[in-house]
Amino acid sequence: MDTAVVGVRFQEAGKIYYFEAGGHEELSAGSPVVVETSRGIELGRVVIAPGQVLNAELTEPLKPIVRPGTPDDIDRADRLKEKAQEAARLARERAAVLGLPMKVAGAQYTLDGARLTIFFTAEDRVDFRELVRDLAHYVHAQVQLRQVGPRDQAKLIGGYGRCGRRLCCTSWLTAFPTISIKMAKEQNLPLNPAKISGQCGRLLCCLSYENDIYKQLRTELPKPDSWVSTPSGNARVMAVNAIKQIVVLQLENAQIVEATVAELGFSLGVTRPIPPPARPVPAPELHDHPSALRDAAPGTVHPPAGERRGGPGRSPSSPPPGAGRPSANGRTPRAAQPEAVPAPATVPPESETPPALPEAVEAPPELEEEAADEAVAANGGEATRKRRRRRRRGGRAAGA
Repeated sequence: MDTAVVGVRFQEAGKIYYFEAGGHEELSAGSPVVVETSRGIELGRVVIAPGQVLNAELTEPLKPIVRPGTPDDIDRADRLKEKAQEAARLARERAAVLGLPMKVAGAQYTLDGARLTIFFTAEDRVDFRELVRDLAHYVHAQVQLRQVGPRDQAKLIGGYGRCGRRLCCTSWLTAFPTISIKMAKEQNLPLNPAKISGQCGRLLCCLSYENDIYKQLRTELPKPDSWVSTPSGNARVMAVNAIKQIVVLQLENAQIVEATVAELGFSLGVTRPIPPPARPVPAPELHDHPSALRDAAPGTVHPPAGERRGGPGRSPSSPPPGAGRPSANGRTPRAAQPEAVPAPATVPPESETPPALPEAVEAPPELEEEAADEAVAANGGEATRKRRRRRRRGGRAAGA
């Protein structure tokens, strides 16, 4: 029969469990009842009266209600709540003595006082077997520890939110919704964990309340940083306000304009989205990047060599300053090309240009040995240079 099922809740905002009326069809919403659960005998309240639940919705066999609750049952349940608080305090002290990395959130007794359930939170698995033995010795009841998450911990402890009202999970929220950071972005909220997190340290449950309406309001709004074509010209969308349906635009002349969706006329085609304008890419300077000369397309006219290397004041045939001047060892060094050093504006006269040495001139042997030492030292051959010095000292001693 459809009238034999009632819905019972054991906490103010807890889950609803179904039981058979068991001949107590006179029960109404708010009536206390005593039922048998997997934990033992407990006291609950009827939230769904008989006749409001269809048996077709239930697939498992239901347990019957033991009896309606009495005032004595209510007084006993209140005394057990106070006793459970003392047991939770004792569990915190014993866990600290044993050095267990856990935080006790609360405790709960069954109506007959035969079982005590301790709720705790921990980051990792905890070996609490010794703690269970100690608590059972003090409370003289069967002890069961159950690990819960941060949201369940806030539900057990209770409190008040940033809105000034009781926490939703404690007052009326029976199941925790799925919440993501995308909801905060959709509602244009600051992505600051301190402002969008609740007492449990997780994202606020109220972010899911208005998420659907924000999605609906944003269907006619353009996305930020997109471009639209308006009667006043192309503009970039700087920001949108989904609640007020206002769009902030920046025109090409850097003017900031605010307009509503009705004024822009997206549905009528007055304002429509367009692709962003292509930004001009500056051409590479060929004289600053020699590699660009090799990669340039065929047929490209390159500047003269004199303008690329020496600047406009030097011709390709004129040698750089100091070219052809002999060094101390008699060899002609390679002309170095300084980087980013401006060339002289005028070509030096031919009389001042130092003449190059003839190829037939030979340097003395002493200078050749010194040049060889310099080359060895430049290549890191310290040991070879020492051997050459010892060889020269021996030759001089023999000559003396």
